Parts: sequence; C-alpha cells; structure tokens
Amino acid sequence: MDNKVYLHGIYARSDEYDSRSTLNILKHILKDNALLSSRLQRKSDNQSLFNGIDYISLCDYEKRKEKFNSNYNSYEGYIRYSLSLAFPKNKVDAIIPQLIEIEKIGNYYNKMRELGLSTERRYTDLPDEVQVKDRISLDFMSAITLPISKMKNPFLNEDKTVYMVLKEIEKVNKLLLKYKHLVPLYDIDTLEKLDESTTKKLVKYYYKNRG
Repeated sequence: MDNKVYLHGIYARSDEYDSRSTLNILKHILKDNALLSSRLQRKSDNQSLFNGIDYISLCDYEKRKEKFNSNYNSYEGYIRYSLSLAFPKNKVDAIIPQLIEIEKIGNYYNKMRELGLSTERRYTDLPDEVQVKDRISLDFMSAITLPISKMKNPFLNEDKTVYMVLKEIEKVNKLLLKYKHLVPLYDIDTLEKLDESTTKKLVKYYYKNRG
C-alpha cells in the first residue's frame, strides 16, 4: 500500500476489533458512497470534540510516528484498532488543524467541543490528524486496512482464530462487492496485502505473540 494516504478508522472504541459494529458502520458508509460529517449523518453535536460536526477526521499515515501529549496520536489511538478506509493524499482536500495542548482536567471535554465547533479555525491535540469538511467520496478510496493483530478471541485456539479472521475478511469483501467498491485489503501493522496465505501467516504469528 502506498504510504501517501489518509486513513479513517470507522470503529475503535476498545483495544480489540469489534466485528458487528464495524461491519454495520461499513455497510452504511458504502451505501452512502461517501464518508459523511456528523451533521450530514444527522447526528447532534453532543458527542463532538475537536472535529466538530462538519468535519471528518483522518490520520496522515506519513506522520504516524509523530507524538504529542504523552506519546498519543490518532494512528496509535484509532487506526491500529479498527478497519480503516484509505484515500490517496493527492485526491483529498484536507485541512491541517492547529496543534494545541489542553490539560485533561476540569472542563477538558467541554473545551474540546467548543473548539471543535469553531467556524474560524480547526484544532487538534493529535499531530497526525487532518480534517476534511462535509464529505469524502468513496470514488477516491484506494484500500482498506485491517488490524489483524487485534482480531482475536481469548476463547479460540489458533486454528479457530485463523478461521474467524478469514471469515471476517470474506464478509468485508462481500460488502465491497455488493456496493461496487472493490479495493485491496492490507494488514495495518505490516501493510501486507491480505490474500489467504498471507492472512494465515499473520494470524498465526500474532496469535503466538499476543500480549
């Protein structure tokens, strides 16, 4: 996969991959043929933070090693735990937000929300984040990444884990085929293309080295 991409993680709310939530969100994105801002999804601003309700947050993959605020960034916090959509950087009109540090005390989240709703300037506390206004057409999507190392179940043995991951990849590909958005799939940690042989190799490696 080309390194010059922006990545948008669609579900990263735990330290493990969530299949049901991920596939449900992916289906809606594919049906819309676009990534949409919260406003265009008809969501309220109650849960908005730095990206507000009119902007979509993405990770600049080339900046994935840049750290700020106790070694935190969007790549480590979101992309490595979720299915992510990849877009070539030269196809996306992205805004680089102003990087600021806000102490995580008192009204931290209220302050983030206030800045996120600003109409004058974009802000972030993540050095690898960029933002795009309103929508990003899936006509520009070039790939999907999966966090193979996070796709595990502590109650499954190695062979069943391999089967589970292969079935998940099959489900993702079926959705891509159904909505006519066939793009290659890659492992986010190695950027290896996920054919059956490579997937088995990676799952077995991650299974044996899981923490």
